[in-house]
Amino acid sequence: MNLLTKRFLLFAILLFPYALFAQRTCDLTIRGRVLDADTDLPLAGSSIHLIEKNLTTQADGHGFFSFQSICTGNYTIEITNLGFEKATHTIEAVKSEKVQNYHMEHEGVVLHDVNVVGHQPALRTTAANTSLRQEELNKSKGEVLAEILQEIPGVTMMQTGATIAKPVIHGMHSNRVLMVNNGIKQEGQQWGTEHAPEIDPFIASEITVIKGAESVKYGAEAIGGVILVEPSPLPINGGLGGRVDLVGSSNGRVGSASAMLESDFKPLQGLSWRVQGTLKKGGNLQAADYYLNNTGIRETNYSAALSYRKSQIHIDAYYSHFNTDLGIFEGAHIGSIEDLNAAIENGRPFTDGEFSYDIDVPRQSVIHDLVKLKLHKDLSKGTQLDIQYGFQRNARQEYDIRRGDRSSIPALDLVLNSHSLDVSYDRINANSLRSLFGLNATAIVSNNTPGTLATPIIPNYDSYGLGVFVVERLVREKYDLEAGLRYDYKTLDAAGYRGDELYGGQHEFHNVSGSLGALWRFHADWNLRSNLGLSWRPPTVNELYSDGLHHGSASIEVGDADLKSEQGYKWINTVSYAKNKLRIELNGYAHYLNNYIYLSPTGEVVESLRGAFPVFHYEQTNALFIGADITASYQLPYGLQYSLKGSYLNADDLETDEDLPMTPSNRLDNKLLYTSSINQGRFSDFFIEAQLQTVFKQNKYNKQSDFAEPPPTYNLINVGAGTQLKLNDQSFGIHLSANNLFNIAYKEYMNRFRYYSHDLGRNISLRLSYNF
Repeated sequence: MNLLTKRFLLFAILLFPYALFAQRTCDLTIRGRVLDADTDLPLAGSSIHLIEKNLTTQADGHGFFSFQSICTGNYTIEITNLGFEKATHTIEAVKSEKVQNYHMEHEGVVLHDVNVVGHQPALRTTAANTSLRQEELNKSKGEVLAEILQEIPGVTMMQTGATIAKPVIHGMHSNRVLMVNNGIKQEGQQWGTEHAPEIDPFIASEITVIKGAESVKYGAEAIGGVILVEPSPLPINGGLGGRVDLVGSSNGRVGSASAMLESDFKPLQGLSWRVQGTLKKGGNLQAADYYLNNTGIRETNYSAALSYRKSQIHIDAYYSHFNTDLGIFEGAHIGSIEDLNAAIENGRPFTDGEFSYDIDVPRQSVIHDLVKLKLHKDLSKGTQLDIQYGFQRNARQEYDIRRGDRSSIPALDLVLNSHSLDVSYDRINANSLRSLFGLNATAIVSNNTPGTLATPIIPNYDSYGLGVFVVERLVREKYDLEAGLRYDYKTLDAAGYRGDELYGGQHEFHNVSGSLGALWRFHADWNLRSNLGLSWRPPTVNELYSDGLHHGSASIEVGDADLKSEQGYKWINTVSYAKNKLRIELNGYAHYLNNYIYLSPTGEVVESLRGAFPVFHYEQTNALFIGADITASYQLPYGLQYSLKGSYLNADDLETDEDLPMTPSNRLDNKLLYTSSINQGRFSDFFIEAQLQTVFKQNKYNKQSDFAEPPPTYNLINVGAGTQLKLNDQSFGIHLSANNLFNIAYKEYMNRFRYYSHDLGRNISLRLSYNF
């Protein structure tokens, strides 16, 4: 145990007795539901502020909200929702859980599902979903999006070395997981396993994962689930405010700085604005006992938002810029078949590497710009109309090790432009019946930029899509029922050259999606969700036409132009229990996919002047994914809380009776959390937590096609501690954490570079925040 680890443990030990002395009974929960006083319908998206603890949450799609780990005492909550009068309620002497309905009166104009400024529809779905709110996000500042989402059971990540990660939901990833960034469907070159989402997590105040097949509302790419990234609502009359975050991490000597400034605009009532920016820089990362050469990162992101609200009309404008340069572990690009076999047999680099901030080849450079314009109009009797336009430009360059001075020329240079138009009409009918009608149109043009001196792995292509849908929802006090139907039509026109030979073709795809769901609150402490989704996904251009070296993943990929559309049937059920000190949520699901497309390792290795690379083919089969997720917590005495998270997944190829490749391993997390309300001085919200993370060996894999046996089971210890310092309307936060505390050498099965290297060693991070 080195000196840095000893100091961290000493810090935790010294603070624990002080916090224990100051603790009170803090195992209570405040629960409630926000309803429209006229229609008795739930007011999803309402903002609820617990004044004494300075905590804010939002009502979910059914109007429910909760504050957990509350100490005994008197509290005041303020409930706001644009178009309704602010409601203030006092809760006296909280000694047990409070479950209460709160009705809001209209302010003259009926406005539904609005946060603060600008219209932001709240999440309404009967499928299983989990949100990470600001309090949880503060503990993971500085991490990439996929790492943050691993806090949610059933969500893992696929890695390409130490620098690239993308989220996986119940075994689905890439074009099967749809990401919505501030209301706009993220469009980029997400087909690559090493193409990480171009989203700055610092901008988010809430991230929600929908685990069901949500193709009806969101389109064909939602066959595996949806990730919603939402910024905080803009202020109405809050004046100038903002936030500054500073993060430093020992592994890679990574530093991140993010700042946000926002205000209303006094000269013009109803106008609000926000600007935000992030800088990040890191050097070579470390495994347990060696450096991973060429794994640095540089990132520059910024965004701006403007919102105007007047009477029944809301207009929103948003722009974001994401720019990253990142290195790809140089040990994955190997000169010959003999060297490749030796590297796999050795299981780690032959040299220990060294630290450097330099980024050499192979590397990626990605720029993503997003523009959003949205008009919201409130009509009579609570009906509302939304029209939203989005434009995105994604420029991706991948640089490889090449002879002479060619390394300075990108081996892959892609530019994608996309346009989207979303129209929705939301109507409240009699008897608590709500109807949602929508239309989505997309136009995508992707081109290879000439001058790479290499044959592009995918051709140029144009893609157009049109979808229409309807969702009916019946809301009752004890249950909700939902049914949806959608039709999509998509085209793909691809053309490219391999040498002098023209290849490509025109494709048309169309299909129907549907969903049936129910939420049953059959007891005050129990509820049951059930959702059956019929979804589909057309093959993407890389699955149809890839044929060559994919530089970023250090592999050769071969497509199949005869691939058919996938069709999925996912049934997911969720049972939840919450009473006093115990909370349990269990998800069980079965996901059958007809014509499932996957990248299959062939076991073949091709050697060329650029090196030796494993070969993968896109193939199609019928597949069945069966799994379960569990989340449980129990409030112990003295401010302690034990929580358990786990996920199980089994994926089978039904045609060959073989196991599907690259399926997440089963995992289990145990956490012990100590929290205390320290009312001495200005400190508050002190916590210490320790987590045991267990990832089991993936025993279900195809032994004939993998290059090496999956790595063994590993256990990691992660610890953290933090507190808040309040000064009038300002607050300072500090959070210290250590992941892989004991510097264990391990390999993750879902890391495509596990053949050549280990995953990350110990990483100690210090997070400082200032809110004003």
